[in-house]
This record gives sequence, C-alpha cells and structure tokens, in this order.
Amino acid sequence: MKDDLVLNAYVRSMDEQYSLYEWFARQYGLQWKSMQILFWVKNYPAMTGRYVTQKVLTQKTYSSKQVVNATIKSWKTKGFVELVENPDDKRHKWIRLTEEGEVFATTIYQKLTQMETQATATLTTDEQDLLARLTLKYNAAFKREMETVYDNL
Repeated sequence: MKDDLVLNAYVRSMDEQYSLYEWFARQYGLQWKSMQILFWVKNYPAMTGRYVTQKVLTQKTYSSKQVVNATIKSWKTKGFVELVENPDDKRHKWIRLTEEGEVFATTIYQKLTQMETQATATLTTDEQDLLARLTLKYNAAFKREMETVYDNL
C-alpha cells in the first residue's frame, strides 16, 4: 500500500494543479473545462491559420459534444463568440471570438500565462526541460493505457 502512495504522488500533484486551474477559472466565472475550450478558440487561428470547429474542440479537450456545444451556445448568448460558415465543410461551423470575447479571453490568458511563467522561472532550465519531457512521456503512456481499456479516447 505504501508503494501505491509513492507512485501516486505525481498523480496527486497533478490533481492539485488541476484544482488550482479550476479555482483560477472560477475567478472569471468559468470552469476549468470551459477555460480550456476558450483558450483553444482563442489560440487555434494563430496556430493553424483558420478558426476552430466544435469537432476539433471535442478532440483537443477530450470533452463530449454536449459539453462543447453547451459552452459555445452560452458564449454565443453572452456575445463572446459567433459561428461562421466553413466553406470547406458546411456541417461544421467555425467558431470565432467577437471583439468582446477576444478581450475576455486575452485578459484571462495573459494573467494565467504570467503566473505560469513566474512559477516556471523557479525551476532551472534543466529542471524545466526534465519536467516537460517526463510529463509528456507520462501522458503518452497514460493515454496508451486508456486506449487499451476503451475503444476510443
């Protein structure tokens, strides 16, 4: 049993990290998952040159279609996003931040990025590299384990 506690120390630390992100999101009237979706809507165009779709959001955030749809519908009502026709696939509309949505998303993203940068700066460059490499390795292994249990992820 003691070995389980030692092995799960990393998992417990991730749980605390997710809880911190959840607390931060609540300061802006969001939940962790909706903040994650917001950041994808904000950053996807710069990363790919096109707007994101709900289908891509479900894949990138491992969210259900219902969660993504409800989130986007709520933001549309608040005036944060608009749906734009996708000329490549009329079934999947593009999601674009409105001017108000861009201000909202940018404010949150900049504040969080600033705190993450400050926290990361407490680690040496080697520690930062090691943390990133080990976390990527762990996540890939964990995803493989999930895929052996479930048909799709």
